[in-house]
Amino acid sequence: MNDIIQSEHPFKPFREINETYKPDLDKMDEAYVQNLWHEQRFFDTNMGAIDGRTIRVLKPGIWNHNEGPDFMHAEIEIDGKLYVGDVEIHVQASEWYAHQHHLNSRYNRVILHAVYFDDAINLRTRLQNGKRIPTLELLKLVAADTGDLYDDIQNTGTEDGICRITGKHLNMEVLKGVFESLGRERFLEKAESMRLLRTRLDFEQLLYEGIMEALGYARNSKAMRELAQHVPFKDLDQKSESEIQSVLFGVAGLLPSQREKALSTEVTNDPNIVALEESWRVSEYAELPVRMTEARWSFTSRPVNHPARRIAAMSQLIHQCQGSLMMYFLSACEKAAAADTLRSLQTIGKELRTLLMLEPTGYWETHFSFGINNPRKEALIGSGRAVDIITNKILPVAYIWAVEAGSQKLQEAVLRLYSVTLKSSGNKIIDEIDKQIFSETQQMRDLKPTAKIEQGIIRLYKNYCADRLCDLCPILEHDAVLLKES
Repeated sequence: MNDIIQSEHPFKPFREINETYKPDLDKMDEAYVQNLWHEQRFFDTNMGAIDGRTIRVLKPGIWNHNEGPDFMHAEIEIDGKLYVGDVEIHVQASEWYAHQHHLNSRYNRVILHAVYFDDAINLRTRLQNGKRIPTLELLKLVAADTGDLYDDIQNTGTEDGICRITGKHLNMEVLKGVFESLGRERFLEKAESMRLLRTRLDFEQLLYEGIMEALGYARNSKAMRELAQHVPFKDLDQKSESEIQSVLFGVAGLLPSQREKALSTEVTNDPNIVALEESWRVSEYAELPVRMTEARWSFTSRPVNHPARRIAAMSQLIHQCQGSLMMYFLSACEKAAAADTLRSLQTIGKELRTLLMLEPTGYWETHFSFGINNPRKEALIGSGRAVDIITNKILPVAYIWAVEAGSQKLQEAVLRLYSVTLKSSGNKIIDEIDKQIFSETQQMRDLKPTAKIEQGIIRLYKNYCADRLCDLCPILEHDAVLLKES
């Protein structure tokens, strides 16, 4: 239970006066241009759009590997004015219209169209809402040989393409200690990031935003946090569950009446929806300018992950906590300070999961989303997502609470709870390390992984494997690889 603790500028090819230059795009693909934008491999930070406006990139944005614009939440100065929004990437400018982005409202947040080569005749790119944004041609700005950049993208493995751990016999006890130590480091890093947010947020808003982000999964995490910022926790206190739902759905732009594609009258005439719409109509938030629209959200093929269901879950949780999310969870965490056995800690962990996995009520007993039936009555937050929220949000915030309260005993209790928290349902990084390190004779399950061990695995990948820092690998450093089978 104890913690173990040389770039060169491209040559300009000679062109005849009447020659229209076009680069060889046979080896070019969008992934290459996306990587170029992500790395910002340009020789000048002050760039010019094809319509003459000056462009200065402050933040290139967060790379979006799902549907929608390629980079989100970018910060760009256009003619000296700051714009915050998305960036869409293409090999050729004409692909914007070929892909019909000009007909898709999801791309209305795009503030810059970055292309490798401008083959279009329009000086500005048109959005679905009629606005026009600048197009930036990157070809003349590249500060490295295109062949080198292309090779960089293709070469994503280690130098010889093989992990030094793969196929080796492992000392499983030492390996477990390595992952637990890395897991502790990752937890303290999360706590530190929470502490920095505390400079502008109170504990209620901090935990509220964190849980909302976790409920959004990868596709909607930013949108869920944005919604929590538009509707602060204090504004939802003393409201009924239905009133909380109406405000969150209304500001999110997800009420049936706000949808781009109208739902059937059978759906909109449901008494629950009629009451929800009426509650929104008389809400103080309905008088404010539109904050978010349906285009801001990503809808997956799995209805259980629909954003409407996640917002319903948060509404239920806010109503259940009776005015304080912090106290709702902290009382369980404080019990760990007096727990003296593994079983008692595990019981407290189960209590935390139960606080999150509430039984659905009203409309959400039988629906995944508006108009989408759910034949099974199941908790709006499943066990796997509850574990993720506890691991990544509740326990780090509780730890910062203990630090600010000067309670060493509570700090240690939170760390003990973290050590026994159940493992998650897994993710791509954990699956990748599983294939990379373990074998048929020595499997990850032999470690009896907890959330702490899984977080250690994620830290190994993000801090060492992803950057190919094989010489610094903590598994090798702590001699977890045996020279020969024992």
